Amino acid sequence: MSDDLTYGLKEKEIEFFHENGYFGPFKVYDKNEAEDMWDQIIGTLITEKSKVYDPNKYHYDRHLDVNLLSDHVVNPKIIHKVASLMGNDIALWRTEVFSKAPGDKGTEWHQVESFAYANNKVPQLIPQEKTDWGIVLTVWTAWTEANMENGCMKFQPGSHKIMYFDETKDFKKNFDFDSTGFYGYTFADLRKDSKWEPDESKAAYMIMEPGESVIFTTRCVHGSVPNISTSSRRHSTNARYVKTSTRIFPDMETVTDHGEQYDLKNYSPVLVSGEDKHKHNKYTERNLNGYPFKKVNL
Repeated sequence: MSDDLTYGLKEKEIEFFHENGYFGPFKVYDKNEAEDMWDQIIGTLITEKSKVYDPNKYHYDRHLDVNLLSDHVVNPKIIHKVASLMGNDIALWRTEVFSKAPGDKGTEWHQVESFAYANNKVPQLIPQEKTDWGIVLTVWTAWTEANMENGCMKFQPGSHKIMYFDETKDFKKNFDFDSTGFYGYTFADLRKDSKWEPDESKAAYMIMEPGESVIFTTRCVHGSVPNISTSSRRHSTNARYVKTSTRIFPDMETVTDHGEQYDLKNYSPVLVSGEDKHKHNKYTERNLNGYPFKKVNL
């Protein structure tokens, strides 16, 4: 990375990430800018049908048809930090949109690597290069305030060094979505040791302002607290990045995520920086509106 790029992580910040499995929060947008962006994003999500998947009730991969999200996922303030940990050859795999309303449960502790748990035990990603932190780096961005009252994220520092969950175990949807904090599933069913419990006393809570982000490896055990407020709705998105050497949805025409099946005919990963020397994946340079992704130069 060039010396004149100022958005990358500093040496001590990189050390913190490798020790703890996450880093943040860090500022991407001013508060007013973030709130204005979210007003426009949610307006599009509500009024315009997804061009990516039909149906798409969880708003997967809306960066492929919402122009503001297309810009967000290639924001240099994000990509430079991802590159500090992953190297310059970076692919955007997936995005999600989250909304936690008053009364919603917290998301239970979970830990993910290949995302096979959601896809009938078939890995959604196959890495060609091993790292000490895993396969996927997620950048979670708050569009509204996130705090202990309305459902902020939480992490188990250092938990990425051991896999406590087995993604090949049976994972069945037994409840309605609203009855659990994880798409109607109980993630504890995937624990290798059913008696193992994360140490709540060591949890790190992400108190965040609108426009702030946190970056973490999906191997880091994470979750969120319940929204116990009476009127504060927490809105956020995440973006998941992998090395370009990673095979994305290998040989798949459809994918299952949390009980819903998605046809991949309109899906493509995005080469957000660097180059792809491995040619495992076919990328798109524009979203489904014809709007270009602005590749980041590093």
